[in-house]
Amino acid sequence: MSVFNTAIQALFNDRNLAVDATFIPQVGVSKPVRVITRAPDVYQNVGQSVIETPSLVLEVQVSDCPTICQGDQFIIDAIAYTAQGEPRRDSERLLWQVDCYAS
Repeated sequence: MSVFNTAIQALFNDRNLAVDATFIPQVGVSKPVRVITRAPDVYQNVGQSVIETPSLVLEVQVSDCPTICQGDQFIIDAIAYTAQGEPRRDSERLLWQVDCYAS
């Protein structure tokens, strides 16, 4: 286990940073995971206007979810969030960054 793995594991074990969720893939069985939620505002230029769009990005350990596909869901506090687009991995390939919307 590398020092990065140890640091990531510590972050996901921290009750102040990560929350419990249930991962529900389109194919396979659901399983409990820990996720870190981020809600950055996205700014897009449309013609002469700038539109601010709220978004939700979940970070999930690759070791918990080896594959995540568009349409897979995460349940957090009884709210279902659906993966939108293709998830991205971080530079160390330890985390998924999943853009989601409440469904």
